[in-house]
Amino acid sequence: MIEYNKALKIIIDTAPSLPVELINLENAINAVVAIDQPSPTAVPPFDNSAMDGFALHSGDTKNASVKQPVSLPVIGTVTAGEAITNKLGTAGTAWEIMTGAPVPTGYDGVIPVELVKIQRDITGKPISIELTEPIHTGRNLRAAGEDFSAGDALIHAGQFIQANQIMGLAATGVSRISARQPARVAAITTGNELTDAANTQPLGPGMINDSNGPYLEAAISSIGANSAGVFRTSDSADELITLIKKLQKDTDVILTTGGVSAGRMDFIPSALEQLGADILFHRVSIRPGKPVLFARLPNGTLVFGLPGNPIAVAVGLRFFVIPALRQMQGLPEEQYLTAMLKKPVGKKQGFRFFAKAEAMSDDTGQLQVVALPGQESFKISPLMTANCWLIADEEAGEMAAGDLVKIAPLYPDQFP
Repeated sequence: MIEYNKALKIIIDTAPSLPVELINLENAINAVVAIDQPSPTAVPPFDNSAMDGFALHSGDTKNASVKQPVSLPVIGTVTAGEAITNKLGTAGTAWEIMTGAPVPTGYDGVIPVELVKIQRDITGKPISIELTEPIHTGRNLRAAGEDFSAGDALIHAGQFIQANQIMGLAATGVSRISARQPARVAAITTGNELTDAANTQPLGPGMINDSNGPYLEAAISSIGANSAGVFRTSDSADELITLIKKLQKDTDVILTTGGVSAGRMDFIPSALEQLGADILFHRVSIRPGKPVLFARLPNGTLVFGLPGNPIAVAVGLRFFVIPALRQMQGLPEEQYLTAMLKKPVGKKQGFRFFAKAEAMSDDTGQLQVVALPGQESFKISPLMTANCWLIADEEAGEMAAGDLVKIAPLYPDQFP
């Protein structure tokens, strides 16, 4: 049995980088950037108005006041989408301008339409404006390159693409990005006692609903991987070997549940040995999930053998599988938050403890956490109300209220 940090290092050192591909922006959600992406253009690409109003020379307004208003003739109108090649802003004049329209060359400010008195002709076209206050240089202007300059790094290698990043990429005209291919992950639940949770028939004697299969199917998609399917076998090494031989050709990672403890029916390790797998560790000093196994098949496919209890499966996914996937995608190591224990927590020394927990901020803004009742590895109900994992290191024993501990969101990049 090895410590968690040693097991994690083995995973990180073993997990290969996924291939890089060019993907279209519309398919980029949840992709991980493979190389820095510079902005091909400036945004805005030209000086433009932040509102409807009148573009002018700020110097023409420096003496404007209620007692001495300044009047400027309006010599034209410019709207969004127009070219302004021949539209010049000469001293002592103004142009009517709409939001987003390019500012005529030579003007350096825009006064909002509601701050001027407008004289119009019979068609409603403005002829002149009267100002009662000065306008400073740059007022209500969006300068070219103010948001992005050409060549600026828009996104960096190892960054997740979410809707916010897509907005910036689209604004700069980026239509394709280099990204890591998502990992292909298959899951296999094992056990003679398992039945499909969707089965409408009453459970037979000694049977239980398979909760691990639906959980893993949902979780695989939520962590940016592609599901290669969720399968079920009986407690049969031959059946498992046949299935893994079939799956390994088209998967990067295979997860199994059950069959990794020390009982007579725990056949996963021997089945992997028959497949020629290199078992890199088996049993880690953690609770729950101590029997967890990590192996590499001859073709390079990684195998995580997770214990059968549902919370051990959740812990195995969160703290073993997800770090492997992050390494394969080129994502940085997670940095967990620190919180203050609201209530005491007891644990056995020598084991890292992952507890179903709830975090909240007190009136002073201090992040606090409480371990939920029902920490047994078969109890799912506390996980359904948890918003984080409390992580107690191996050295810790009885922990008192007020002690500081690490907490991890249920899934990466989700604040508790």
